[in-house]
Amino acid sequence: MELYISIIGAIVAIIVSVLGAILANKNTIILQTRKLKEEHYIAYIEARHNYAASDINDKDALKNYVYMRDKLLLIANEKVIIKLLEFEDKGVGKTTDLHNKYLTELLKAIRKDLKLGYKSLPILCLKK
Repeated sequence: MELYISIIGAIVAIIVSVLGAILANKNTIILQTRKLKEEHYIAYIEARHNYAASDINDKDALKNYVYMRDKLLLIANEKVIIKLLEFEDKGVGKTTDLHNKYLTELLKAIRKDLKLGYKSLPILCLKK
């Protein structure tokens, strides 16, 4: 009888350790993905800022912006991509109010994806 109890205890210990390893690995992947998204979002915002603040003929700023945008499209949440495309289609080069509205929606989607507060944000804009 004691042998059965020992065997059952060993099996339970193995199962618990395997489940713990699986859950720890899953959490590590989630944290690494979140960190990667954060880095890509920040790089995109920096490139967007540099492009908006640069001279209209600055090809390096445009090249960097397009590169960061393309990298963002690989890692971003689907809703962020939709808001990014709306911002580029309906906001860029439009009136200040439209630009700021779509930029705010994009930033809200990014903050939501990063699990940061976003609901009470005012209308945001990039400053030169």
